[in-house]
Amino acid sequence: MKKKKIVEDKLITGAPKNVNTPLIASLKIFLTKYQSVKVGITGRTPQERFDEHLNDRNWNRMIVKYKTSSENFANQIEDLFISEFPKLKNHWIGKSELSKEGDNYLYFLLYGKKS
Repeated sequence: MKKKKIVEDKLITGAPKNVNTPLIASLKIFLTKYQSVKVGITGRTPQERFDEHLNDRNWNRMIVKYKTSSENFANQIEDLFISEFPKLKNHWIGKSELSKEGDNYLYFLLYGKKS
């Protein structure tokens, strides 16, 4: 039986101006260690979203790095990463509809660990 892949939480919180530096540092590490990196945001449970991504590709890991109750903050950070880091496997920039009442998460999907 195949072992279920579990989301890894390494959460930070705060306004974008306060969290961009550590988030960018994490992203740079992921880009050097993995062949494919994708950034995403969700207002649902991260595990539910990861399971959906696994239907499209056998990602090695999903690491949730940021939690906020602000839909705007989550979109700002995702847009920054997509526009500033062309190596990401994202092709769309826009505003995502997230949770207006609960938490929103920014995550990285990682595939193909480099030797």
